[in-house]
Amino acid sequence: MSASNASLSLFRSLLRESKKVDNYNFRHYAIRRVKVGFQLNKELTGNEANVAFREGEEQLDILRRQVVLGSLYPSAKSVMETA
Repeated sequence: MSASNASLSLFRSLLRESKKVDNYNFRHYAIRRVKVGFQLNKELTGNEANVAFREGEEQLDILRRQVVLGSLYPSAKSVMETA
């Protein structure tokens, strides 16, 4: 898989997992952080890009664990979600 395809796949995976977060505020924070992180790192090349990609994979693992924890301890729906 080429670097751009792998990055796009990571971006989509991060967004997909972010949308699974139970809490409204955490969900929108995660989505915003994914988008901003990729915007900041879009010009990276070479070793810097590899390091950023590995950090993104680590963030994906953390996000997956957070989704599992959130599903074990669900919170009440926010006013923003009920409207």
